[in-house]
Amino acid sequence: MSTTTLYDIEQVDEHCLTLSQLSICTRVNKTIIIELVESEVLFPVRDNNAGLLFHPQDLSRLTRAERLMHEFELTPVGLALVFDLLDELRILRQG
Repeated sequence: MSTTTLYDIEQVDEHCLTLSQLSICTRVNKTIIIELVESEVLFPVRDNNAGLLFHPQDLSRLTRAERLMHEFELTPVGLALVFDLLDELRILRQG
């Protein structure tokens, strides 16, 4: 798995989404979102007052994750591996 960490609290802004908002926007069950956080597919901001907060770019990552889970019947752990490989490929192409 990658060593990506949670976003820094300083990066929280008014554009962040709560777990409920992200679930409503993507029509993905909160339980699945939490599983993806635990599997290090999504990297939310942890805020003691609001719970988990997600950046807008997490919308597209979650949508892509949900599609891959259904099309290839991936588990959250398998999905984390796929995203790690995709991230590495993106870095190699940039560099």
